[in-house]
Amino acid sequence: MILFDEKEDCCGCTACKSICPTKAIEMKADEEGFLYPKINQKLCTNCQVCKRVCPFQNKAFVPDRLFESPAFAAMHKKEQVKMSSASGGAYTAISDFILDSSGLVYGVEFDDEFFVRHNRASCADERDKFRGSKYIQSDLKGIYKQIQEDLNNDRIVLFTGTACQVAGLRNYLCETKTALNKLYTNDIICHGTASPLLWNDYLDFIQKESKLKSYTFRYKGRGWRGYNVRAEFENGKIKINTTDIRVYVNLFSSVLALRPSCYNCKFANLQRPSDITIGDCWGIEKILPEIDDNKGISLVIINTRKGKYLFEKIKKDLDIYKINVADCLQLNLQQPTRKPSKREQFWHDYYKFGFKYIARKYLGYSFKSSSKRLIKRFLHKVKLLDHAIKLQDYLRQIIQGFE
Repeated sequence: MILFDEKEDCCGCTACKSICPTKAIEMKADEEGFLYPKINQKLCTNCQVCKRVCPFQNKAFVPDRLFESPAFAAMHKKEQVKMSSASGGAYTAISDFILDSSGLVYGVEFDDEFFVRHNRASCADERDKFRGSKYIQSDLKGIYKQIQEDLNNDRIVLFTGTACQVAGLRNYLCETKTALNKLYTNDIICHGTASPLLWNDYLDFIQKESKLKSYTFRYKGRGWRGYNVRAEFENGKIKINTTDIRVYVNLFSSVLALRPSCYNCKFANLQRPSDITIGDCWGIEKILPEIDDNKGISLVIINTRKGKYLFEKIKKDLDIYKINVADCLQLNLQQPTRKPSKREQFWHDYYKFGFKYIARKYLGYSFKSSSKRLIKRFLHKVKLLDHAIKLQDYLRQIIQGFE
């Protein structure tokens, strides 16, 4: 049996592997590092159940969907929570309520080697590893079955992931006739997931002198906007936004190495498969400039009655502002990320010349750029750059006076 024709028709959610009654499906990495189902034809009985749970072939059943999805800008009332979060801390408020209700929380973490995986948390300390952005496709191995077991044991469960992962989970649980009344789902607005293979190459690239101790894609010591990357190493060295450290986030921003299905995303719209959708509230400076403190604001979209109930329970922990979702309608709430014309050439260069070559050619890593950053930092330190900028402005005014 063939599960899909093209790679762009598989999001790698693992629902098919999880549901297969004969264990005929294994998830195997392709040449780009993305996991795809591989079917053992000797074990396959052609029951078609794998196709029924595929979120790209079958729409996820979302009960109690609201006719219109209200949207809010939200900020956690605790400054520490907001500064530890990628946006405004809405995720912490949601997961705190679940944990306080003796529930279980599933989210994405870095493991000890900084590989990215979904895991299960039963307390705040474990959950805190899920905070912050990870721009790599997570490993969902065994997670859907574990959630099914928790629900069958009458536990409250919150699952957070990309929209395709949420849809895959819903389809799997519906096919297994698992009760969903204690399941809460939360999807993250994303514009794609980048290659785990290149993430692993990047880890080798930046850990030549010392192993990583901590890593942050959205370091708020430099503000909320943009990707401010901070890496701390076991030798005590800390790097923030250096050209070598920024290589991977530049890769992610370039969208050259996203999973093929991300360019064909079925969920890049407002018909979300989750109870609540969260992300960065980009554009808030135009709508409510008075609350824009450059420390992070969450966009929260309520999709179902269950999501509405959950939001009512967490309001006490948040400063919230009702907004029109059209005013914060990000591109990936309207359409998938466009596939770059250079993607094929990018991967050709990677296979032929390796990671360091593509870092130099496509991702801003070079001796020249590194030198410019070091010189700029030195000039700032000795306060020469400020004088140079003032002199430049003064000369510009003189020239304009003669025109």
